[in-house]
Amino acid sequence: MKAKALLLFISFACAPTACMFGQVDCSTSTKLVCEFPVSAGALGTFAVGGPFTKAALAQANPINASIAAQLTQLPIPSATVGVVSLREKGSDVGVPFENLGPILTDRPDTVGKGHLFFGFSYQHFNFNAVDGVGLGALPIGFTYSQTSPFNPADTQTYFGSVSNKITFRLDQYVGIMTYGLTKTTDLSVIVPSSSVKLDVASYNFQAFYYDSAAKSYTNQSPAATTVVASNGTASGIGDVTIGMKQMLIGGDGNRAAMSAGASVRIPSGDSLNYLGSGAVGVNMYGLIEYRARLAPHVKIGYQWNGNSQLVNIQLAPTTRLPGGLQYAAGADAKIIHSLTLAVDLLGNQFDNTPSFALSTSPVCPSPVAGVCTAPPASTGLPGVFTTSTSFTNTYSTANVSAGLKWAPFPHFLLYGNVMKQINNVGLRSDLVPLFGIAYNFKATH
Repeated sequence: MKAKALLLFISFACAPTACMFGQVDCSTSTKLVCEFPVSAGALGTFAVGGPFTKAALAQANPINASIAAQLTQLPIPSATVGVVSLREKGSDVGVPFENLGPILTDRPDTVGKGHLFFGFSYQHFNFNAVDGVGLGALPIGFTYSQTSPFNPADTQTYFGSVSNKITFRLDQYVGIMTYGLTKTTDLSVIVPSSSVKLDVASYNFQAFYYDSAAKSYTNQSPAATTVVASNGTASGIGDVTIGMKQMLIGGDGNRAAMSAGASVRIPSGDSLNYLGSGAVGVNMYGLIEYRARLAPHVKIGYQWNGNSQLVNIQLAPTTRLPGGLQYAAGADAKIIHSLTLAVDLLGNQFDNTPSFALSTSPVCPSPVAGVCTAPPASTGLPGVFTTSTSFTNTYSTANVSAGLKWAPFPHFLLYGNVMKQINNVGLRSDLVPLFGIAYNFKATH
């Protein structure tokens, strides 16, 4: 306990320096951000270490960056679920609007002056792919060359690869509080808390190098049965978000409603354990809704992020966390009294995001006169090599969601939802279930 307290004190004392010069040393760190490259690091340790390990760790950067970017934009329930009433012009008396609204998309309506809205929800994510590559068999391949320290004319080209079976689960709990500052202005605070579990089993290690002076390969692979297992868990408060929404149209009984809003995300979560983004975020958005038994709604926004360590854990946090355009479109429909069906299409753009792709190429270091020096069959080394190439990419995730909201008592709501990503880009999850509860009451009179 004393050691943890001392570590906490040191982390606060060194925080300014870390922000300027910080990097993550995965040879000693126990943070979850190091679980992905730890298998590659183990390969470097099995082989020659040093630059080999560094080259291996570099391949994990686009994986971590993709994860970090999308974990900051996980959909959360509306901050005004079911809080709607149409008002006759010139009257403060609300006429109940029994359509309870969307679940994962906010609506233009505000909670009302002096009203407090509380919500609590739970979501479960079981991630299965990143950048289109399944986490059940994620290969990492890399190569680098160096000049022999003993012979400047001798170039040594190193190759390495490893396969990983990764289990990555996240349970997210979200608390929401919204207060009506005026009849048309809301202030909201969103506090997420997450529990993350990561298991990595690494196998099929291969490590070898080609010496240009000796014109020969040296196999440094460990035994074929070698498996390195690593795992970790983390839990805690994530990035707190503070937002404000202003209704522009719809406060006087109109069917059409429009509002604009903005929010600021505070990097309060432990980003190196995938509990936060490590970057300040600003989001601006507009909302449109037509209030009827079948109520269509649209949301368009833009997410801007500051610099985050997670974009490249080997460097100081000087690279911006990807953000981009956001949209949502759907409809909610009254089924019976106090029961509403909500359906949405949710999209998030990730601009200039570090990504990776897998390809195969022949093992052919420093070909002379166009002749490839492939490994002889007697070495048992592969003639082709799986590599992972890093690049920046702009893509958009698309999710569909459907859920039900039920109001068993006045001011009280229960809701459930499922969400599915329909394109295979970025960080992808299995079907995501959500359950929530909400309550609205007038705090001041």
